[in-house]
Amino acid sequence: CTDIFGSASVLRDPNGSYYTYTSVDGTDFSITSVLSNDNDYSFESSTGRYIESTPITTINGTCGTDNDTVTLSTPTNTCSTGIPTSVTTDSNTVLLMHMDGIDNGTVFSDQTGKSIYRYGNTKTVIPTKKFGSASAYFDGDGDYISIPGSSDLNFGLGDFTIDIWINISEIPINAGIVQSKNYYKEGFNGNWNFRITSLSSIAFASYDGVSNPEWKEFAISPTLSLGNWYHFAMIRRGDVGYFLKDGILIGEMPLLKNLSDGVNGLTIGSDRNVIYFNGYIDELRISKGIARWVSDFSFPNSHYYWWNWGCNGVNGGLSVVCGANKY
Repeated sequence: CTDIFGSASVLRDPNGSYYTYTSVDGTDFSITSVLSNDNDYSFESSTGRYIESTPITTINGTCGTDNDTVTLSTPTNTCSTGIPTSVTTDSNTVLLMHMDGIDNGTVFSDQTGKSIYRYGNTKTVIPTKKFGSASAYFDGDGDYISIPGSSDLNFGLGDFTIDIWINISEIPINAGIVQSKNYYKEGFNGNWNFRITSLSSIAFASYDGVSNPEWKEFAISPTLSLGNWYHFAMIRRGDVGYFLKDGILIGEMPLLKNLSDGVNGLTIGSDRNVIYFNGYIDELRISKGIARWVSDFSFPNSHYYWWNWGCNGVNGGLSVVCGANKY
């Protein structure tokens, strides 16, 4: 990592993914963070060195090879001059919505660049959020988000991971979380549906238009509580589906269908029978070609996906500790 100066491949999240930081104009910069072992971790572009304190050591002499992970504490960034740095997601991420925005905002975006359309009174709200500046609020009456079709949303027979943060405002009855747009419609196949059936269960179903749907309702104990944040993940590896809540494996199911309806788009916050979700959603990520978890994993309260380091008036300002506003 010598003579790197303009960019740094540093810091690993709890899933083992490394992220690349780039100074657009090549100006020297520094990045600091807190590791899971409480050590300070930094990169200095002027020297191209990665340093970990206590003791101070070079991180194996190469980029992104430290065994520690960034958890619990929000990483901080100290920039000197230059254009704000940028960061990319890993190659498996095909949708990443941070649900950030202003209070009562109507603008939603996807980190991978997909178009996002809102319906009803769906909005970003500041008071109730898990990470970042806001979360998405759905009032249970006609609110949902639509994402146009894309070939990279077709899972086919491959591995995938859908993970999301949920905060429920009203006792749900088959309320949709996220699904392929044409789930269970006649003439369409390769569809899937991920929904909350009650405070004590969540369900995943897939349909190929030919045989009976693959469907399982996963029992949750203790039951969910209104007003609390929960992390849900639905994963397929091979021909098995896995459901995890807050990093704990809840159950498994056969999952053999060819899920190819992503080309027709996705719906967030509405079930196939137009049963709407009432509550908050934050950090929706869909990953293709990877089963991120198939067993219990150490689940930090702060679950980072990526960091956006901003300087010179963006997310902090010149000579101010700033950045780290996206997770």
